[in-house]
Amino acid sequence: MARPQPPPRPWRPSGLVSLLTDYGLDDPYAGIVRGVLHRDAPHLRDVIDLTHGVPPGDVGTGAFLLERSWSHFPAGTVHVAVVDPGVGGERAILIVEARGHVLLGPDNGLLAPLIESEPLALVRRADERAPVRGASATFHGRDRFAPLAARLVEGDPPASFGERSEAWVRLERPAPERSPDGRVTAEVIHVDRFGNLITNLPFQWLAEAGGPEWRARWRCRVGTETLPLVRTYSDAPEGTAVALVDSYERLELAVRDGSAASTLALGRGATVVFEPSAGAAGKRRKKGGA
Repeated sequence: MARPQPPPRPWRPSGLVSLLTDYGLDDPYAGIVRGVLHRDAPHLRDVIDLTHGVPPGDVGTGAFLLERSWSHFPAGTVHVAVVDPGVGGERAILIVEARGHVLLGPDNGLLAPLIESEPLALVRRADERAPVRGASATFHGRDRFAPLAARLVEGDPPASFGERSEAWVRLERPAPERSPDGRVTAEVIHVDRFGNLITNLPFQWLAEAGGPEWRARWRCRVGTETLPLVRTYSDAPEGTAVALVDSYERLELAVRDGSAASTLALGRGATVVFEPSAGAAGKRRKKGGA
């Protein structure tokens, strides 16, 4: 079934560009992209470095960070996302319009979670009308993405550079699983610089019963460890491992004043189980008449 498409509306750039890449800061790549933007877009107000710390070629991490971050910017922002292990190959460049923003990225799954979470997102594939500055087959951030972003900042409409498309590369991502006994199995999908272990479990899966005390109805198991659910880091004693809702609205494991990754010896791909506490399970059995 084709996605519903919003009616065309004028593009109103704010003069802001965000950058998400795996370039790091040891080399000049990120700075060069910023330089091209300032060179080609006289009306550029600011370039915001969302992050250049995506692990090299890690499309999944880049996709997660972008999908959870872009909407915090004002409408009219151009978001440039470059995690592009297939640079120079046959992959297309996508131009995505969503809620008054425009996002640019390689068609390798990097933009897929964002597109799928926005029912009215409009997807285009950049064609020969998109600007190209330079002939490098290894640095499209400089030679293709930045020049295209600059034209958008200057007011050129996204429709000037590509036709609508319903085809884009999907990204295979692990999904949480519910068990008949009420348990929810999640997976660690990201480890931030504080050592927090961020899972793929939206907090709504556990909070759906409602009420301020929903955390008391669950406990977290990691191997032989049992972790309580708390509201904030300050609710845990120093050095204690806990589970809580993070700023991405996912369940994460954290250690107060420490690193959960080091303390629990876990990383990406680790399994985390959330199960009803004994009291909550008993209440459900009583309610059901068993």
